[in-house]
Amino acid sequence: MIVLPKKYRMVLTQVNYRTSQITDNYFDYYFEELKYFLTPLFDYKQGNCHNVTHYASLFLKSYGVHHDKIWIYAPTRYLEDSKLTIQLPDPNNISPNGLLTWGYHVAIFLQYAGEECVFDLFLDSEKPLSMAKWLEKMQARKFRVDIENPDNYLFYTQPSETKKNGLFTGQYFKYEGICREQNWLAKGLAINETAINFYKNENFHLKYNTPLSTDYKLFVGRVNNLECVLRDNSINKKMTEEFQLKHANIISKYRLVYEHNLEKWTKRAQAIL
Repeated sequence: MIVLPKKYRMVLTQVNYRTSQITDNYFDYYFEELKYFLTPLFDYKQGNCHNVTHYASLFLKSYGVHHDKIWIYAPTRYLEDSKLTIQLPDPNNISPNGLLTWGYHVAIFLQYAGEECVFDLFLDSEKPLSMAKWLEKMQARKFRVDIENPDNYLFYTQPSETKKNGLFTGQYFKYEGICREQNWLAKGLAINETAINFYKNENFHLKYNTPLSTDYKLFVGRVNNLECVLRDNSINKKMTEEFQLKHANIISKYRLVYEHNLEKWTKRAQAIL
């Protein structure tokens, strides 16, 4: 039974979960190892937490560390009539409105010295968090939390009348079948590294108000836009043909960066799967 501060109004599923018994000598080591191998993926806060966390989970599994994943869902992902999301300030200030907007988030969950701990480099890359502190950082008063087997890669959704991404069904699937065949893990990791490459190289336009600032933030500050253009070679309501023609040179540049990153992360993922 997980006891949380009364200020949180939430839906917590009843699950059986395994926890780690980690010695004093290795707890900090595991955290620093994950930080080393996952840099700079977690610096891009907009998305792919499920891919970064799954990659982290594979590392812990290779070390023989028992752990789970902790998933948090905003009401918009499980209630038809809700638009509530998790909204946090974007520390990189690349989001068009300055906010991170998450429908869900996932991190590593384990136990150390009798305490439930969360390894979440997206929220704190300096130290592990207690579960209560992790929930507090979400700044959400209503949410659903699942603690799940680490082999679960992502969740199933069902069709919705109002949600284009569907509604969470409460069920999960493993990294096998179509998602593994289509290399979802490496593609997600490559997107995040490419976003950080863009952030570092084009920082002047992201930091200061230039004629390119608005379009660049629209491109890199929303993960679905970045994935649409670089991963899917497609268009959407924001990444129109006109937008992509206008910025053809910069898009072409970062398609090459993405392809390079994808090749690298494909090899790394295959080595640990």
